[in-house]
Amino acid sequence: DPSGKSEAGKSYVVFGKANGSAIDLSTIANANNPLGGFVINGEAVGDSSGFSVSSAGDVNGDGLDDLIVGARGANSSTGKSYVVFGKANSNAINLSTIADASNPTGGFVINGEAAGDQSGFSVSSAGDVNGDGLDDLIVGAYDYDAELARSYVVFGKANSNAINLSTIADASNPTGGFVINGESEHGYSNISVSSAGDVNGDGLDDLIVGASAAAPSGKSYAGKSYVVFGKANSSAIDLSAIADASNPTGGFVINGETTNDNSGCSVSSAGDVNGDGLDDLIVGAFKVNSSGKVHAGKSYVVFGKADSSAINLSTIADASNPLGGFVINGDAAYDRSGYSVSSAGDVNGDGLDDLIVGARYADPSGKSEAGKSYVVFGKANGSAIDLSTIANANNPLGGFVINGEAAGDQNGYSVSSAGDVNGDGLDDLIVSSYQADPNGRLSAGKSYVIFGKTDTDAIDLANLSGDSKYAIDYLGDKNANTLTGTYNDEIFVAGAGDDTLTGNGGMDVFNAGLGKDSIHINFGNIVALEQTGAGNRARVDGGGGIDTLVLEGADLTLDLTKINDKRIQDIEVIDITGSGENTLKLNLDDLLHASSSTNILKVLGDNSDKVNAAGFSDSTIDKTVDGITYDVYTHSDANTHAGVELWVQQEIVML
Repeated sequence: DPSGKSEAGKSYVVFGKANGSAIDLSTIANANNPLGGFVINGEAVGDSSGFSVSSAGDVNGDGLDDLIVGARGANSSTGKSYVVFGKANSNAINLSTIADASNPTGGFVINGEAAGDQSGFSVSSAGDVNGDGLDDLIVGAYDYDAELARSYVVFGKANSNAINLSTIADASNPTGGFVINGESEHGYSNISVSSAGDVNGDGLDDLIVGASAAAPSGKSYAGKSYVVFGKANSSAIDLSAIADASNPTGGFVINGETTNDNSGCSVSSAGDVNGDGLDDLIVGAFKVNSSGKVHAGKSYVVFGKADSSAINLSTIADASNPLGGFVINGDAAYDRSGYSVSSAGDVNGDGLDDLIVGARYADPSGKSEAGKSYVVFGKANGSAIDLSTIANANNPLGGFVINGEAAGDQNGYSVSSAGDVNGDGLDDLIVSSYQADPNGRLSAGKSYVIFGKTDTDAIDLANLSGDSKYAIDYLGDKNANTLTGTYNDEIFVAGAGDDTLTGNGGMDVFNAGLGKDSIHINFGNIVALEQTGAGNRARVDGGGGIDTLVLEGADLTLDLTKINDKRIQDIEVIDITGSGENTLKLNLDDLLHASSSTNILKVLGDNSDKVNAAGFSDSTIDKTVDGITYDVYTHSDANTHAGVELWVQQEIVML
C-alpha cells in the first residue's frame, strides 16, 4: 500500500552484489536513504501493480536494461503496464510519473483496451522480435472477450509517449507492434507469456504463449502453448492459424498430453539446452499424474526447430522413443511440479543452458508445503529426467534441489534466472516463497538468490549462507587472474577482476565475469566455435566491462557468420593482430549479438590483417582512443540501426 493507497502495489529492483548477506526490502524502500536498489510505487488504489514483472531487455537502446511492471487492476481492470527505463541510482519510481499525460518521465505506460480485460495480467520481455536492434515486450490481457484473451507485442522505442493497446490492435492501421488473438473462448491464452529466444534460427526472437484451459483434440483442459515466430510488420496473429492442422503458419502449436493436465500454465524460453544453436522452450503442466503419482506434475523441454509442424507433448514423453525434447517428471504426489518454470541461464558453467522448475506444494524433510525448486542441467539427448533423481540425498544426478525453509512457505511459487548477480561468471537464480513469514511478518514472503554452482549438492534455504562450491577447470576470484588452459575441452570462470583467459584449443567455455578481460583463442577454439549440432558447449561470454577477444596465431579466419550468435557474447573489442595475416568476417547480426550492450565493436590489427563486414561502409569519420585511430563504419540500414558502429584500426585492410 504505497503512501496508503490500498493494493496499489509495489515492485522492488535489487541491485546485484557479490556477498550472501540478506536484503530487506524495507531498506530499499526507505524514503530518506534507499540502499541496494529502488522501489517502484503503484499509481492508484486497487491497481495491483507488480502482479507481474519482468526484465524488459534494452527497450530504448540506451545500453541499460529496462523493466516492465503489470497492473491488471488499473482503470476498472482495463489494466496497465509500465516500462521503467534502467537507471543507476536508488531514487524511488512513482508509476504516476511515468503515466503523466502531460510530462511522462522515466519510461512509458501501456494502456489496456477495455474495462475488464486485465491487460498486464502477464508481462515479459519479448527479445528483439522485429529485428530493429531494440528489445520488444509482450503484454497479456487475460479476460479479453469472454476469456478468448489477447496478447500484444509492443515494439521497443526510445521516447516516453504512452502506448494504447487499441492502436496496436487497430484492424485497419495497426502501429507500434502487433496483436495475438486467442484461438477459442475460455482457452485463456496468455495465462503465461514469455520470450522464446530464437527458436527457428532466423535471427528474430520468437514468443511463447500458454493457454492452459485449451482442449487439443477434444481433451478438456489438456492445454496448449503457441510459439509465435518473430516478424517485423504489425499485422495481427491469429493463434488458430498457427494451430491449423492442414496449413500451420507463423509458428507452431504445442498440444498437451491428457485431459486436465493444464499444460501451458507456465511457459518460458529455456535457452539452448542441447547445444544445437537453436533456443529451446519449457512448458509446465502442474496437474499431470506423473508415473501414477497424482498431480506430481510434469515439465516438458521442447527443442528449437524451424518448421511449423505441431508438437504433441505425448511424443516428447514417450518412454520408448522420445522425440523433439525431453520430459521432466515430478517427484511426489501433489507436488505440482511445473507450476513455475524458467530458463536458469548457465548455472554450472558447462556451456549448456540449464532450467529451473518450481514445485510449490512439495514437502522437503516432512515440512508440509515448504516447497521445492529443482535446477536441471542442460543436456543434448531426449531421455526423461526424474526430479526424484535430482533430489536423491545419497547420489543426486543431473542438477540440484532447492528445499524450502519452513512449512507452508511454498518455495517455487515463482522461479527465474537472475543473470550473474555476483559477477563470478556463473548465472544465478531467484526463487520465491510467497507465504514465508520473514521476521514474524505473516505471509510477507521471501525471495532467495542462489549463486551458480557446478556440484549437485542440495541447497536448503534454511541454511543459505551465500557460499557456492565450484568444480571447474580454471577458477578466478575478485583479483586480476591469468588462467591458461590446454588443448582439452575446459571450463573457465574468471570472477570479478581484469582477467586474461587463454584456451589453447578445444571445446572451451569462457565465462569472463566482471572486469576488463581478454580472452585468447586459437585455431582449435575457432573450429570448436564453428561446430553445429547438439552437444557443442564452446562459448565465449565476456560478461560485464570492456572485454577483448584475441586471436593467437597466423593465417586465421574468425568468421562470425559461421558461428551461432549465442556462442560469442558481451565482447566489445576483437584483436586480430596475432602473428600475421588474420581475417575477421562479420555482418550486422554478428555485431549486434557480440556487442549487445554497446552496439559498437572495435577491431584491432595491422596492415597484414583484413576485415570483411557485409553491409557496412566508411562513414568518413575517424576516432582516436588510447592512441589508436579507427575508421568508423556504419551499416547501410542506418535508420533502423542508428548508433551501430564498427570501428576498424586504420592499418587494417577492408575487403
